[in-house]
Formats: sequence, C-alpha cells, structure tokens
Amino acid sequence: MPSAQAEPARVEGAAPRSLQPVIYLLIANLAMSLLLTILVFSFKDSVINFQVAHHHITHDRSLTPEQQREVARFGAQVGIWSRVVGNVIVAVAYWFLVRSLLRGRRRAYIRVLWLSIAGILGLASLWITPYPAWIRVEQVMQSLILVAILYRVTRPEVRAYFAKQSGEPHRRVGRRLGRGTGRLS
Repeated sequence: MPSAQAEPARVEGAAPRSLQPVIYLLIANLAMSLLLTILVFSFKDSVINFQVAHHHITHDRSLTPEQQREVARFGAQVGIWSRVVGNVIVAVAYWFLVRSLLRGRRRAYIRVLWLSIAGILGLASLWITPYPAWIRVEQVMQSLILVAILYRVTRPEVRAYFAKQSGEPHRRVGRRLGRGTGRLS
C-alpha cells in the first residue's frame, strides 16, 4: 500500500502534446552541454591558455605575475574538470527527469522549472569568465534553449497537466520545520 506522502502519478501516456517539445528541448540542452564538454576537454590546453592570457594580472605585491598566471591556470583546469563531472551527473539526472515528466510527476515539472531558471542564471554568470568565441556561441544557444524550455513548461496545457491534484499533500515551510499539519487553517 503506497504511503500518504507518495506523489500520485497521472495516467501514463496521457501527457499533453505540448509536453513533447519540452522533452526534445531538454534532450537538446543536454546534448549541447555534453558536446561542449567533449570539445572543451579535447581542446583543454587551448581553452586554458586563452583563459590565462585573458586573466587580469593585478599589481598585488604578494604574488608575482607568473604566480598569478599559475593560479589562473589551476583555476581553469579545475573549471574544466568540474564541468566534466557536473555534466555526467546532469546526464544521469536528466534521464530520470524525462522519465518522471512522461509519467506525469509534478515534482519533475517543478524541477524543470527550477533547473531552467538556474541554468539561465548559471550561463549568465559565466560571462565574467573569459572564453573563446566558439564557447560563447554555444552558451548563447544553450541559454536560448533554456528560455524555450521555461516558456514551454509554463504554457497553460502543460501547467494544467502538472497541477496539484486534490490528493497531494500541501508542503509548507512550517511543515518542514516540524510545525503544524501543513494544511491551511
């Protein structure tokens, strides 16, 4: 017998047609991200050299310009490896996310909303890091895909499909803190 906390599933196969572009866009976003990861990793020395060459050298007396370049090089290397590890994790998460969306799980819908917003903000924050033009082009394209995902998941038909059902429990801050029943009085 399922617990009262289990999220009810919508009828599988009854997903609205307007959900299909969301799935395709999620797959396109993942594919672009993985492709960029492969390219950046393949040309990592070139990307690292570009970032180091465009790193602002300060007149800080505690580090010589050469030491500052070494710090920048190390940071660029960590950034590349972080992207590789992060994208492997995201690829696995996307697999489960797409499956959950197709099963009508509201939690997956909420995650897509948040991941789209976080992805747009994350890509915007990368503009402070120097990258070659070909990486900038990919970042702009990926941002456009994330905006399209956000647009598609907020369409009325998709929102209605993932609307909170009457059997779903209310989740409020007070409940997470152990106060109250989570119901509005």
